[in-house]
Amino acid sequence: MDVSIIIINYNSSSYTIGCIDSIYKYTKGLNFEIIVVDNDSKTEDLNVVENHLKQIDFTLIKSTKNLGFGGGNHLGFQHSKGKHIAFVNNDAKLTENALLQLLTYSQSKPATGCIGLKQVDENGKIFKYSYRQFIDLKYHLFDQKKPVKYYSKLHKSDLSEPFTVDLVSGAFMFFKREAYEKCGGFDPKIFLFYEEMDICLRLKKQGYSTEFYPKASFIHYMGKSSVNIALKREFTVSYLYVIKKNYSTAYYQFLRFILTLKYGVKSIFKHKKHLVPFKIVLKGGDPLRFSMRVKG
Repeated sequence: MDVSIIIINYNSSSYTIGCIDSIYKYTKGLNFEIIVVDNDSKTEDLNVVENHLKQIDFTLIKSTKNLGFGGGNHLGFQHSKGKHIAFVNNDAKLTENALLQLLTYSQSKPATGCIGLKQVDENGKIFKYSYRQFIDLKYHLFDQKKPVKYYSKLHKSDLSEPFTVDLVSGAFMFFKREAYEKCGGFDPKIFLFYEEMDICLRLKKQGYSTEFYPKASFIHYMGKSSVNIALKREFTVSYLYVIKKNYSTAYYQFLRFILTLKYGVKSIFKHKKHLVPFKIVLKGGDPLRFSMRVKG
């Protein structure tokens, strides 16, 4: 098996079906399997996916609880057979034979562990967040007012050839199986957000590079499955966890100090919505105790 494609469904069957159909429409010249992990969707939504299974061949894994992004993807990986693994958001659609291009490129680059694609919206506009830098202290100290400018520092005007980056968007990540296994795969403890930063940091520690491949693209409808989630809280929880896990204690504590000041000032002078991340950062300890996984 050349490629295993893993897709998570959570109460968004129409996007999942659209994603599956686009894969079958455009993917040629390789052996692949599609694995759909249902993250405990409502019965009616799951039924739609099950009915589609009667028309198109894919593997459906039903989880009895919402495992989040990392847990759901890793569950799919455990049932996969491919030498390469493509983790694809269900709100993504292929418009060309991108998987064959990625497979060919990955095979020519032994030290490359993960590859990302150019993502565009329905109108063909390129998203600046197709690849990014690691969010470090410099960002919080100097660039927090202009995050797009910060994210774009490594963005090139010439997107004709692939190049090495810190991380690529979690909406479409293409891994060598051996690289994914060596770095430990997606961390099931991360419910949502910063999964790509965590895994790309660990890939780098294992000696693998992450690359952006601009010669192919996919349409991304941007977060249609997570629109009702308490984003601000989980964003902070996951970020703190990833920093604490991958950096030194001194680095983590200094970051907490900076974020406490940042969110404290914002909650007083700008908007009370900043009280949520402020309280999480201030209390310290294990940030995961504030996660949606715990809160339910």
